Amino acid sequence: MCIRDSLTSIGVFASLTHGNFDATVSTPNFMYNQLVEKKNGTWQYTPLKYWPNNDSDKISFFAYAPHNATGVTPSNAIQKGYPSFTYTTPTAEADQVDLLAATPIISQNGGSVDFKMQHALTKVVFNVKSNDDITGKVITAFSITGAKSGTLAFHVPANDDDKGFGWTYPSTVTAETFTATTKSLSVPDKSTPEEAMLCTYFLLPTNIGNTFNITYTYIGIKGTQTVTLTNQPLPSLDKWLSGAFVSYTIGIDKKVVTATTESHPTWGNGGQGSVDGTIN
Repeated sequence: MCIRDSLTSIGVFASLTHGNFDATVSTPNFMYNQLVEKKNGTWQYTPLKYWPNNDSDKISFFAYAPHNATGVTPSNAIQKGYPSFTYTTPTAEADQVDLLAATPIISQNGGSVDFKMQHALTKVVFNVKSNDDITGKVITAFSITGAKSGTLAFHVPANDDDKGFGWTYPSTVTAETFTATTKSLSVPDKSTPEEAMLCTYFLLPTNIGNTFNITYTYIGIKGTQTVTLTNQPLPSLDKWLSGAFVSYTIGIDKKVVTATTESHPTWGNGGQGSVDGTIN
């Protein structure tokens, strides 16, 4: 197996079929959430499996990474059709991962298996800056709300732009609050052109119910003042797609915040998304 990414583990499902893969009857009977690890620069797994010696037998592969990532619950071993998994996003920024999924490799009978891993979530980065002349602003808490869980299911790609997987969500989406690690971040003064990075999230690619909450302090004429703003809107939620990289800059005035977005057409080895828009 060959996996072109800086990974240390992947999970693999594989179906052995007498003929081509048939989603009505096929199950992951060849590999079920098989751990494949990178050791000493080589991808290894046990027990070792072999290609069938009958030309009419085929194997189809489906993979994700990291293996058994926190929040991943695979479909069961007897489920017919394409494998899937539910993903519940960890609530703490530090616990979230860049979840990857591979374009399926269907009905093979020999050779190497080269998984094309792609970003499955939306990368969301928040930066902060000052919008007025008040100095000494400090962010003491930040969080974002979004979809708690969704289900990723594999499928045969319809064209070259199709990743071979997609997300679905419950009819009633449960919102969750995702807390940033940073507890005390100084906001750059208006005279400083650079922004300060506040946090990086890896979140489900859906625009349902995404808002942010922020608490910050500043020094006023009456001493230290604390401002807490909740359920603040975000622009460009339609750009929250699998593999999209969306960054927001939070401009902070004395008692008002403004969220703007920036365009990031590519992200790492893949994933595209362009964002624009402003909400005051």
